[in-house]
Amino acid sequence: MNLFKITVFSILISFLCLIHSGCSSEKQSKIRVEGSTTVLPFMVRVSKLYSGNGNAEIQINSGGSKKGLETLISGKCDMAMCSSSISAEMLAYAASKGIRIKGFSFACDMVVPIVHPSNPINNLSLRQLGEIYEVTIGSWSVLGGRTAFIDVVARAESSGTGEVWQRVVLGSIRPKNRCVVQNSNSGVLAYVAEHPEAIGYVSFAILNHEVKPLSINDVAPTVENAKQGMYPISRKLYLYVDEKAFSRDMKSLIVFILSDKGQKIAKESGFIPRDALK
Repeated sequence: MNLFKITVFSILISFLCLIHSGCSSEKQSKIRVEGSTTVLPFMVRVSKLYSGNGNAEIQINSGGSKKGLETLISGKCDMAMCSSSISAEMLAYAASKGIRIKGFSFACDMVVPIVHPSNPINNLSLRQLGEIYEVTIGSWSVLGGRTAFIDVVARAESSGTGEVWQRVVLGSIRPKNRCVVQNSNSGVLAYVAEHPEAIGYVSFAILNHEVKPLSINDVAPTVENAKQGMYPISRKLYLYVDEKAFSRDMKSLIVFILSDKGQKIAKESGFIPRDALK
C-alpha cells in the first residue's frame, strides 16, 4: 500500500513538472528590427517600455538604413529602421523578390553640418557645403577661417543620413575619396570632436557640446525652424515592413509608436513628432 502511494505520488509530481515545463517553454513572441543608427536609440527606448509591459520582445540591430531594408527583403528581420525614404530602386528590388514594402513615418529630424567648437565658421551655404565635399574648396581660409586643410568626414554607403546628404547637398556628384568615412552618427561626432579642422554631418538628435552645429543659408538648426519648413536638410524617419508578413504583434508595435506615448519617446529622443511639421 505504501508502495502504491509512493508510485501515485511520483506520477503526480512528474505530471505537474511536465505541465510546468510546458508552460515555461512558451516563448515570448519576438520582432526583429534592423537598420538605421539614427533611429536605433529611439527604438531601444521603445523596446524597454513596450516589451517591459508584457508585449512582444523587440530584438534590435543597427548597421544602416540600406542594410535594414536588405535584411527585411531577405526575410532575416521583421522591420527596417530607416532615416530616409526608400528609393525607387529598392522598392523595385523588393517587388522582384515578391515583397510588398509598407512604410510608416513616425518622426522628423534634421541633418546638421558640424565642426569643432574652436572653428570660427558659423554658417555655410548649401553650395559651399557641396564644394567642400567635392573638394573644390579644400582650405578653411577660403571660407574666412584658419589657414588649414578641411578634414572632410562622410558616412558609409549604407547610411540613410548619408543618402539624404547626398541628395540635398551633392545631387549627382559623389564625394571625393579623401573623405574620412564613419559608420554611424556617433562615429562622425566623435571624430569631429577630436579633430579641429574636421567637418561632418549628423542627426540633430545626437548633437552635444563637443561639436558646433552650423547654420545653412543663415538658417540655424532649431526645432522651430524645422517646424516652419525653413531648415534646408530635414527628413522623415521610417519603419518599413513586408505587408504580407505584417503580424498582429508588429501592428501593435506601430500603433504604440504612433500613439501619444510613442511620440513622447520620439520627442525625448531629440526628434520632432510626426504631426509637428507644417
